[in-house]
Amino acid sequence: MRKGRLPAAERRRARGSWPVACASALAISVAACAVPLAAGLDDNEANRVLVALDRASIDATKEPDPAAEGKWRVEVARDDVPRALSVMHEEELPRRDPPGVLEAIGKGALVPSEVAEHAQLVAGMAGDLERSLERIDGVLSARVHLNVPAPSPLRDVAPPRGTASVLIEHRGAIPPVSADAVQRLVAGGIAGLLPTDVVVVMLARPAIPGAGATGLAHVGPIAVARASMRQLQAALAALVALVAVLAAAMLVLYSRLSRARAALARETRAAPAEP
Repeated sequence: MRKGRLPAAERRRARGSWPVACASALAISVAACAVPLAAGLDDNEANRVLVALDRASIDATKEPDPAAEGKWRVEVARDDVPRALSVMHEEELPRRDPPGVLEAIGKGALVPSEVAEHAQLVAGMAGDLERSLERIDGVLSARVHLNVPAPSPLRDVAPPRGTASVLIEHRGAIPPVSADAVQRLVAGGIAGLLPTDVVVVMLARPAIPGAGATGLAHVGPIAVARASMRQLQAALAALVALVAVLAAAMLVLYSRLSRARAALARETRAAPAEP
């Protein structure tokens, strides 16, 4: 046996196993028509993405994110990726997570000044209010700007009353929450702030039209109803796997027939000639 060359039995096993590996790879490539659209999402944000895509008639699934424990990722069909990205851009998804009071306090310098501590506290309160407003169904984004003067221990007089301004972007012509409700929510979260001190600005965005009454999806060149897209993908994957397995079986049979013919030829050459 030559140095570095596999024995004949191992070579035969290798020739017989590579078609099966190719069949598995083909089946996996056809079945993996779904691609991750967004990853590292918490449960609420993943559900929000699913609802937005479903509203646009885009089929999507939520799966555990293997790269982040306790997080989720959203997958869509490969052909739906451009439209899904457009929907997520219009809906401003996934949303940023504004820092709250607990995240804001303690950051910065090792020994922060009173001004820095007050600024961090105000930023944290604004972040908590933004989170509450963005939990309202129909609100795309919320920005809260607080002007809360810092109390001074050197003065006996009370600090001037603060003010606040809120910008809410929502989908559709009708706001999902009234301006009065927003004023009461913000004023209730800031000590000494009155609802009349809160200015609310509502910014409406047009509703995203659906994909149409047909609701068709494309699996390669085939148009199919979205409800049947997963079944068609599975059927195509099974068909490709079956064809690949049959091709592997044909190759194995051809290899065995070739070895049998070679053995028969060797026996014929080795047989003594008749007188």
